[in-house]
Amino acid sequence: MLDNYDAEDINLSIIKADYSGDNPLIGLTVHESDTPPQTWTLEIIGHRASELSFTYYVTDTTILLTDEHPLLWQYSDFQSELYFNGSSTDIHKIVSELNQIDFELFGKYQNSSEQLYALLRTSNGSLGKGSKKLLTKYAECLNRNGIKTSMVGGYSPTYFDGKNSMNGETLKIFLFGGSYIVAKDFIFNKTT
Repeated sequence: MLDNYDAEDINLSIIKADYSGDNPLIGLTVHESDTPPQTWTLEIIGHRASELSFTYYVTDTTILLTDEHPLLWQYSDFQSELYFNGSSTDIHKIVSELNQIDFELFGKYQNSSEQLYALLRTSNGSLGKGSKKLLTKYAECLNRNGIKTSMVGGYSPTYFDGKNSMNGETLKIFLFGGSYIVAKDFIFNKTT
């Protein structure tokens, strides 16, 4: 489907979502100026995660299908734990910088850093577990603000789809109209 359109010239909207089968199905309408709307069915192979927006009026016009995106890190990147030692007189500045990192990487899908205010008031502890790429960015922020860090442990993530164990390197993400879907593959079929 994406080969048939210039992503800058269309708007995708979800008209239905059916998660009842092994492969979820999403009904999409393609809106392109000066042409009648077209409907497509998206078959999701190996669904792992999704956040769908059913509103027609969206400000996020991103349309992207990729196997390289920060939202995939939890499935594909080495997972570790970040510890910190030290404190700062300006915790709000640090939390703001951590939120900025999240926003730059994840946009509207960013993680909430609300609990960080309380956590950073202590002088040491675990900041959290997650993607080594993300925790490295957090560590750099803390280090710039005079807080020492260390990253320990870790594993390569795997997941079970009900039949097979897989690693996250096989996953893709489809971002469109304020929604995203993480899966092994996507099959687009034109219905009208």
